[in-house]
Amino acid sequence: MSKYEETMHGCNRICPYCKSSYQVETEDYTDDQHEEECYECGKKYYAYESFSVDYFAKPDCILNGYPHQWERLSIKNGGYNFCSVCGEGRRL
Repeated sequence: MSKYEETMHGCNRICPYCKSSYQVETEDYTDDQHEEECYECGKKYYAYESFSVDYFAKPDCILNGYPHQWERLSIKNGGYNFCSVCGEGRRL
């Protein structure tokens, strides 16, 4: 087992040696492994990006030809309605 572990984070690159992190700029993304040097400790390491896709699905009453089923949710500064079927909201 190695003293240093490979690091992974959803938003930042983390140095595997000193654990300092920084946000990678979008234009710096590449498909290849490349050498980087930590701005904090000065050690070099290999960096690479891994891309993933998340899929979402949202219900919609109007899209399916049905009216919203509005329910009132009481809030201090006025009211708020939300649809109990699709979750759509509107301020009163």
